[in-house]
Amino acid sequence: MHINFFVLGANHTLSKIDIINILFKKGIEIEILGASEELLIVKTERGIEASSLINELGSAVKIGEVFRIYAKEDFFDSFLKDVIKEDFNRFFLPNGAKNVCFGISVYGGGGKFKDVNEVFYRVSGLEREIKEKLEKIGFRVNYIKRREKELSSVIVNKKNLLRQGFEIVLGVGEKEVYVGKTLAIQDYKSYSLRDYGRPARDPRAGMIPPKLAKILINLVLKDKDKTMLDPFCGSGTILQEEVLLGYKNLIGSDSSEKSIKDTQTNLNWLFEKFNLNRENYLIRVFKEDVQKIASKINFKTVDAIITEPYLGSPRAKSFHLGLIEKEIVKLGRLYLAAFGEFKKVLRDDGVVAIIFPVFRFGGQFYHLDIMDGIYALGFKKRELLINKPLGFEKLNLKLTSRGGVIFFRPGQTVSREIFVFEKN
Repeated sequence: MHINFFVLGANHTLSKIDIINILFKKGIEIEILGASEELLIVKTERGIEASSLINELGSAVKIGEVFRIYAKEDFFDSFLKDVIKEDFNRFFLPNGAKNVCFGISVYGGGGKFKDVNEVFYRVSGLEREIKEKLEKIGFRVNYIKRREKELSSVIVNKKNLLRQGFEIVLGVGEKEVYVGKTLAIQDYKSYSLRDYGRPARDPRAGMIPPKLAKILINLVLKDKDKTMLDPFCGSGTILQEEVLLGYKNLIGSDSSEKSIKDTQTNLNWLFEKFNLNRENYLIRVFKEDVQKIASKINFKTVDAIITEPYLGSPRAKSFHLGLIEKEIVKLGRLYLAAFGEFKKVLRDDGVVAIIFPVFRFGGQFYHLDIMDGIYALGFKKRELLINKPLGFEKLNLKLTSRGGVIFFRPGQTVSREIFVFEKN
């Protein structure tokens, strides 16, 4: 038996769905032991390869393994007794190291907010005692002092805790404290490079973040040899993440000539920057309106469509309610026309992972009212979470009344609502 933890991204619902779906796709059965907006703790029958898994996920900030579960009431005393034991050394300390640095992060693992804070307030004392105990048995020890509950991935990386030290993660549950060690962190440098370091960027046209693009790709649960289409490819973010995930047969289209040039520029940069052989990939990129893509793609040849379509006017933040309602009607027509083309090019078991715009005005969300039209075209909505594991009720997923997930950042007028559809 193995117990692993995942530190979640900004949208905990999407993060949980992404992690559970990918583990299910890999044939790893899990039980949910604890969950919060910060942390997911799962039990598995076989181990998880954290360093490769974190690169497949778009959602996990850290992945680690649990050392032991302690009763909350006597956690500190019990854990400190274990610090000088051989199994603690084997689990936490790098092989052969005598000079080590460590840090401690505290996350909610299903426990109450006050319980999490109580553990956090005692961490400074815990750090000192761990240092003293390890020094008594021959180690030279430093620890990272911090004011926040958790160490960022940047700090973990800069202090080289994964190789020359360790990060202790405390997950505070309802009655227990999970104590674990971080095994892998998200490659924040690579994500930043793929977002801000690309040669062709057009923020005014709107760009999907690479992490969200990867989550969207993962939602379709398709094998790497399948044909994937993005008919609103923009600057090519979804295509680039598909390449890095190992998908070989890709199609991108857009109605904008500039977008096609940007996509091609960014893909050329990606293959060179990441030392990938383009001859191993079959990628078609062409200019075409989404309402005519069936004229360029053979019927029933696409396995999955992953896309963020046009989300509306960039001036929407200054719209009054009447203009928002008009924008919703206009976008609704575009999306329904797109689904009409999707039906033609998708295989019978084809899947669509798509983002709908959601407008925020006066503290309320306004959605595209097109679900019945999509169903009438021969599609059905698929659950975002493909499998409900043991302990599912602990997840506390935040879904919309339509079964989607809102990806929203403070200050945004237009947010994203994420869905998956299948041909009916």
